[in-house]
Amino acid sequence: MGIFSILEERGSPGPADDFWYEPVSRFTDTTDVTPTTAISQTPVWAAVNLISGTLGSLPLILYKEIPNGGKERDRSSNLYDKLRWQPNSFQTAVEFVEMGQGHLCLRGNFFARLETNRVGELTSIVPLHPDRIKLKLVNGGVVEYHYEEKIGQPRVFSSEEILHVKGLSSDGMIGYSPITVGAGAIALSNAAEKYGSRFFHNSAMPSGILSHPGKLKPEARSNIKQSWNSAHGGGKQHSVALLEEGLSWTALSVSPDEAQFIETRKYQAEEIARLFNVPPHLLMLLDRSTFSNVTEQNRSFATNCIRPWAIRWEQAIRKSILERFTPDGTFVEFEMNELLRPDTIARAQANQILLQNGALSIDEWRTKENLNPLDDPAGSVHWMPLNIAPVSVAENQTDDEARNDLRQQLRTLQIETRKDATLPELRSLANRKKIADQTLPMIRDASQRLLQREVKAVRRMMKKHLSGIPDGRELRGTDSLFAELDEFYHGEFTDTIISMMLPVVRSYAQAIYTQAAMEVGYPSDFTPELEEFVRGYLDVMANKHAKNSRQQLQSIISNTDFVELINALDVRLDEWLANRAEKIARKETTEGNGAFSKYAYVAAGVMSLRWVTTGTETCPFCKKLSGKVVSSTERFVEAGATVESEAGDLVPRSNIGHPPLHSGCDCFISPSIG
Repeated sequence: MGIFSILEERGSPGPADDFWYEPVSRFTDTTDVTPTTAISQTPVWAAVNLISGTLGSLPLILYKEIPNGGKERDRSSNLYDKLRWQPNSFQTAVEFVEMGQGHLCLRGNFFARLETNRVGELTSIVPLHPDRIKLKLVNGGVVEYHYEEKIGQPRVFSSEEILHVKGLSSDGMIGYSPITVGAGAIALSNAAEKYGSRFFHNSAMPSGILSHPGKLKPEARSNIKQSWNSAHGGGKQHSVALLEEGLSWTALSVSPDEAQFIETRKYQAEEIARLFNVPPHLLMLLDRSTFSNVTEQNRSFATNCIRPWAIRWEQAIRKSILERFTPDGTFVEFEMNELLRPDTIARAQANQILLQNGALSIDEWRTKENLNPLDDPAGSVHWMPLNIAPVSVAENQTDDEARNDLRQQLRTLQIETRKDATLPELRSLANRKKIADQTLPMIRDASQRLLQREVKAVRRMMKKHLSGIPDGRELRGTDSLFAELDEFYHGEFTDTIISMMLPVVRSYAQAIYTQAAMEVGYPSDFTPELEEFVRGYLDVMANKHAKNSRQQLQSIISNTDFVELINALDVRLDEWLANRAEKIARKETTEGNGAFSKYAYVAAGVMSLRWVTTGTETCPFCKKLSGKVVSSTERFVEAGATVESEAGDLVPRSNIGHPPLHSGCDCFISPSIG
């Protein structure tokens, strides 16, 4: 059988072509890697742009030390505006720092000339291109900076006239260029790009062979080849082929995937991420990224990449500018707070702890959140719990005096205590009451957001099933709505409840658990077991809420005429939005207080628990339980048991192992020891 190849004038390299087998070093000459060529590599550009843009976006603030050891912004200095807003006539501070950090990332050094007026005041900070500067060490260890102008002789600057920020250095004079250090990795990345460019430039279509069952004369071979190239070459690679006279086509291909082309490019992008100390996900390498590790890598980027560069800038500015142009006691800092700040819930928890312990005022908190101060002097006051005092005071106060003070404080919180209550018990009750009062509005807000989402979903279902129903189809509409409500409340909505309530409930659990554990001398660490308990608590809470909502709505559907149904459902949903969040918040602050306290007591090995009432007018049912002691494995009231009082009888439908006993109950439990 005669066979001829059309690879002589191929559209892409054949399997035997040297293209596939020659060493990669054909493309990886590191002498070709310069800052200018390296920046054309997208991973290099992404890393440099990210680092430079992030640092440039951070405000650079001039501070002065104050006598009490603190600091304040030195707005009176003419350097403040130069460093914060405009260092020279043609750049903003963002552009200046961004460009300077770009020089550092690509060349390892940043230089700027310090221009002064006749009286020696700094008037401008003008960047100089690192490629045009050479350092010279002259007699006595003095460094000169020789700058090559575009025309004329080089200009010589003394070290006092230059701001020099340098990266890692081997001699203390000039910083390593990251591009030079990582030239091999960048060259290999460039090689992979050139390889792909060549491959796809030739359409990535494999060469092949045309086979004929017989023996062809040279003229016939030439005619077939010419005819084939005319029909399928020159941009016609994907046209339909018509084979005659027994001709057959066999494609020969080498997959770039098989040659690990894609994997090579990914690996080289990761190498460049390592070179610049940038987390891979910030270069859009998301193969191994999850929500949790991305959060940690973001913190790592701020701490391990941006912060070291920021400190290099701060110290170089202090050495070259502040020591020359400002009095002692001034320094600069990049504002890293925005970069390092945690999520909203974690930030609120941290600020709440600082506020409660007197380390932060309300106005200071508001300033951190970019809010204006309060129009009230109370905003600048630092607050502390009444039951905390200096050691010197505590040493001079007897236990009886401390108990009396706390008992009086608890009376103001409407909590009556036993005369023999211990000092730790009184402290725990006071602190848990305050925590509950402070958390109630947070739970109310989270509940309101949850209810808004829930009501919106229900109204969407109402519109779907009840609006525009022709006569005679009312039953079908109510049945389908009933069924979809059943599916909604038994389905993913419980997960929505848990996700929306988890942050505030977890925070509340940690605070209550801490107070209860300290009361009985037990470690207050937030353990994985406690996290599991909190999630179990939320699971029960979510199912109760979903069941309550579902039963309310389905009861209305079952007991209301169709013509009144939409109005009746709307009235109930409006009631939820108006009142239900407050009810949920009051119930869950009491329920959580009891549940998380009891968890701490049981973990600490407390054998008995006591019911503690609160409120100006304790209800008659809770009065019956006031002071009651049960084993930590028993309940205060069994489901179905009767609590008798002069106001009547109360029969709980569920077991009562801790408060609340009824709707609106805000009682506590405490350990019964001894």
